[in-house]
Amino acid sequence: MQEQIDRLISPAASSGPGKVYENSEYSRVYFPKTTYHPHELDEGYAQKAMEKAAESKKSKDPFVALGLNPLKAYKNSSLLSNFVTDMGKIKPRYKTGLTPKSQRRVAQAIKRARAFGLIPVTSRLDSVNNYKSLGRGGR
Repeated sequence: MQEQIDRLISPAASSGPGKVYENSEYSRVYFPKTTYHPHELDEGYAQKAMEKAAESKKSKDPFVALGLNPLKAYKNSSLLSNFVTDMGKIKPRYKTGLTPKSQRRVAQAIKRARAFGLIPVTSRLDSVNNYKSLGRGGR
């Protein structure tokens, strides 16, 4: 049993500690004398992991995608209400998915819209309730 293990390890040991093995198809790096879980060696698992990592790197910031400046959109209360909780608090960046720069600009735009009275300070702007309060909606 020990002889079989030595035969498997000997190529890695003879190549030296600086040698790194790479899977050419998915460019996964394997280090000698390192223990791996069997599912880490599965090519399908590696491909799914790489796709998931690539998907998470994509920005879902609509302002960057459309080239908009949130500070100029402070008059658009329906857009800004998406970044405010029901209690009127500005949502954190990990919930909105914005870049740090866009998050700061959205926060400034929300504060500006509150100062002008375009969106309520203590609650989220709800278009259905807003129309009802103006007498334009149902009962």
